[in-house]
Amino acid sequence: MKKLQIILTFMLLTTFTAIAQDTPYQKAMKKEIAKLIETDSLPQLQQSANAFARITELNPTEWQPLYYQSLAYTFQGLNKTLTIDKKDEALARAEELAKKADAISPNNVEIVTLQGFVTMAKLSADPAGRGQSLSGLAMQTFGRALGIDNKNPRALVMMAQMEYGMAKFFGSGTEKACGFAQQSATIFAGQDEAALKAAILPTWGKKLADGMVKNCK
Repeated sequence: MKKLQIILTFMLLTTFTAIAQDTPYQKAMKKEIAKLIETDSLPQLQQSANAFARITELNPTEWQPLYYQSLAYTFQGLNKTLTIDKKDEALARAEELAKKADAISPNNVEIVTLQGFVTMAKLSADPAGRGQSLSGLAMQTFGRALGIDNKNPRALVMMAQMEYGMAKFFGSGTEKACGFAQQSATIFAGQDEAALKAAILPTWGKKLADGMVKNCK
């Protein structure tokens, strides 16, 4: 009887260990996400984009590789050292990839927020020339993301940035923008970041939210 208990315990431990182990896909994603989130180097951002492209080829039904590849190009499009043409080139690629991710996972708050982020990056490349045409679209997209999940911290901080920019442009108060930023920072502070990373879900944006809250004081 004792021997049988030992065998059963060993089998259960083996089963749970197998379940807990990451798949090759999960290992590759976690490795590349960590690299992407920690860098602002253009060569490294391109390496990340290329890595996620390879992962996408092997996992064509997953939205996350497309999402992070798009995010890598969005970060490139925000790089101040690039010309407007180069920024637009990177952001056109980001937009295309986000659209593909949306086709796999429609009405996904993270993807919709990313689409708004891409629009906001396009606007920031030429605020004077694009403000009128893209400001409304960016805010509409972030509004749609918040309609899906009004507790998503990235959607909140992106809306905060847009509201802040609009307030500064028109010389109005920043209370609404700061309210969105504070909500975002509070939600970020209460999240289980380790669990989100384990699920390959986005965690970026906390530094941005915390920075905005400081500026609002």
